[in-house]
Amino acid sequence: MRLVIASLWSLALCTSLLAAPAGQGVLIAIDDPALLTARDDRPQAADPALLAALQDHDLSARWLVPAGARSPLARRYLLLEGAADPAAACRDLRALPGVAAAMVNGTRSLFWVPNDPYFGTQWYLQPGNAAGVALPEAWDLETGDPSTVIAIVDTGVDWSHPDLAAKCWINQGEIPGNGIDDDGNGFIDDVRGWDCGNQDADARPDPYYEMGLDVGWHGTHCAGIAAAATNNGIGIAGAAPGCLVMPLKVTNAASEFTDAAITTAFIYAITSGADVISMSFGGPGDGGAAAFFQDLVDQALAAGIVCVAAAGNNNDASLMYPAACTGVISVGATDASGQRASYSTYGHWVTVNAPGSQIWATIQTNYSWDLLTQWLYMLLYSWDGSNPYMYADGTSMACPLVAGVCGLVRSRAPQLGPAAVRQLLLDTGQTVSYDQPLGVKVNAQAALAALESTAVPARRIPLAVHAAPNPFNPRTEIRLVLADAVPVAVAIHDVRGRQVRTLLDGETRPAGVLRVVWDGLDDQGRALASGLYVARVRAGTETATAKLLLAR
Repeated sequence: MRLVIASLWSLALCTSLLAAPAGQGVLIAIDDPALLTARDDRPQAADPALLAALQDHDLSARWLVPAGARSPLARRYLLLEGAADPAAACRDLRALPGVAAAMVNGTRSLFWVPNDPYFGTQWYLQPGNAAGVALPEAWDLETGDPSTVIAIVDTGVDWSHPDLAAKCWINQGEIPGNGIDDDGNGFIDDVRGWDCGNQDADARPDPYYEMGLDVGWHGTHCAGIAAAATNNGIGIAGAAPGCLVMPLKVTNAASEFTDAAITTAFIYAITSGADVISMSFGGPGDGGAAAFFQDLVDQALAAGIVCVAAAGNNNDASLMYPAACTGVISVGATDASGQRASYSTYGHWVTVNAPGSQIWATIQTNYSWDLLTQWLYMLLYSWDGSNPYMYADGTSMACPLVAGVCGLVRSRAPQLGPAAVRQLLLDTGQTVSYDQPLGVKVNAQAALAALESTAVPARRIPLAVHAAPNPFNPRTEIRLVLADAVPVAVAIHDVRGRQVRTLLDGETRPAGVLRVVWDGLDDQGRALASGLYVARVRAGTETATAKLLLAR
């Protein structure tokens, strides 16, 4: 994906869109595994009709995630390369039974704006500011929980930044630097997310050029807005300071932001147990993109992930994807005066709005800009030439702000599904008369306050147990939500029903999120064999189970 810039002076208001470049291939989603087989680690067509379509269009296939990877997804996603006419190939492939979706592999465009010393620069966080989203008031009720993870699908997140160093999600199933896919998820050494653009384990930003300027800071900026450490005497405050961010970098060394990389990021977020996905990018729905992104979103929603996406910076009502997908919380942008930002895409399809102009947040520290870029960013974005923070504008900035609010909601009420979180923001948002339809204005305090009432009957939600990563190796985290302080027992059983490990034996635990780690060992400290196990949980008078797949 290339960031399209009208001029150096409007870099942050990326409003143009790229057509899918020729030769980028086709993405397909397969929901019938019988259509495929593997040879030499490459996917092969086992179905005559699929084979004929691949041959007709001279297509060769490769996995987006290795064939042997353990995954809870019902779909298998492939990149087909070599088609002279990708659009025609898409049409033929979509007509085949077992092919859930197909689209041209095009590009998307970025939609990029306590005691923390820069807190005063964050106008949208000031208490009582009518143009904000009532976050300081919301923090009296909830600041976020580290078990709630916000995936940042973007240009990478600099987890070495001083305001983000303690905020990065860690894959507990992976052993750092051993060159082995310890948890069997198809990604080697993915301790802090994944670089889906370059297909490596370092999801920090690297230079991402457009018009001669580097905008690799974009993902780190979004991560800081969503969940920068707060009240730590450093930098800025994040919307959900207690939550963690999962870095999912989708740019590559050629300054592309491809749909294939975005697809891989969805797979990773779903497999790794993200709670919220923040997507500050988009593009038109042609070439099969609308249906393909809807299929990806449907998989994420089915996994319980709240999907938040920037509506776009086109200053019109054109549908942008993935924001226009059903079930997504699409976000328009407002400015410091409380008006619709002049660049913000609008329309009745936009779900909510939030501040997106003059947003001061984190930028990367893991590499330096060239001198010309440094000078321009000092001029354009008020960077001081030293500290890793600056301003930016766009629905890109409004999106992670709303993703952070969703992180607060999921922390307060983890049992709420994506549809319930979306409806909660709609029900508690403020109806404002803008010059164009822009959805309701998010009110974080009202959303959290509603969770304290009978409007959201959290205590009547049945006990549910989740584990991530799953499959796992060497360890997984078992999570459940307790409505009250109750005795809790957690035990692991093998497929024959024999209890092999006791993790909790009736200790009373407080209300809230309970996390219990299992390291794949039995009660005698011996490593158990690969296979299926069952976590059995008793909390008070309620019981629940979860299947766990140990993949050594």
